[in-house]
Amino acid sequence: MPAVPDTATRLSGDTYVVPGLTNAGYIAGLGIDTSEDEAHYTQVPLDTLVITHGHADHFSVAYLLRSSGARVIAARDDAAMVENPDINIRGMFSWAKPSDKMTTKLFRGIGCAVDGYVEDLDDPRATAISLPGHTLGHHGLLTADGVLFTGDALYLRELWEQHPLPYAIDPGMVVASLERIASVQCEWIVPAHGRPVSREEAEEHLAYHIEQVYEVHDLLLEGLVPGLTTEQAVAYVSRRRGLAENAAAYWLAVTTVKGYLGELLARGEIEFSVRDHAGWWQTVS
Repeated sequence: MPAVPDTATRLSGDTYVVPGLTNAGYIAGLGIDTSEDEAHYTQVPLDTLVITHGHADHFSVAYLLRSSGARVIAARDDAAMVENPDINIRGMFSWAKPSDKMTTKLFRGIGCAVDGYVEDLDDPRATAISLPGHTLGHHGLLTADGVLFTGDALYLRELWEQHPLPYAIDPGMVVASLERIASVQCEWIVPAHGRPVSREEAEEHLAYHIEQVYEVHDLLLEGLVPGLTTEQAVAYVSRRRGLAENAAAYWLAVTTVKGYLGELLARGEIEFSVRDHAGWWQTVS
């Protein structure tokens, strides 16, 4: 029997799940994201590693696997973040340099050179499916065995208790990607954080994720009736959604809430103005 990562569990056919901080996949020499421990891949044949998106917890040991001969593939829009994780951190901080204490450890890591783009992937072991919204270049991977690895495009219902405002740069894209996942013919769905679920069970989780996106929309429309500054809007959503009160959670919320504000503004449901050198948002009456 060919070697597989030592913690891997076979889900279907040649498709294995490698559990960890980030669930990774392994299919006959093809890796999908990585676990955080390179020891899991010792003496395991790996010719290709596909990264679902450019957050460092998804390519923790990619640089080591590449040095051992794996070809690393990432999306065009996320490749720079894989090669230089500091880009993502600076982007969250309006391109200034924040202290490490102000950023989540999930975005800090060692960069890895990218050898090709997932948009050009032509591999019988897995097919790439564009699922943007968490990042611009986010992709899922559907293996030949009918297993869909969704990266961070889908949060299972139970994960919302720990993360009541998942990081997203474009909630409209998030919903479209969840609807795309719902249309994919597969037997299993493996989110990056959580447990593998059957295609049937996934229906409930997909619907719940979409419902939560719309709840945040409605929450903002309600809260912005009297008008709030950007800071006040972030604090309002964070408080109402029960977010932890720390620097990392705050900066993740800043990006996510701005994503919602941008979408509502584009839809004409809120308006933006500058008063007293502060940005103000208000629901259109």
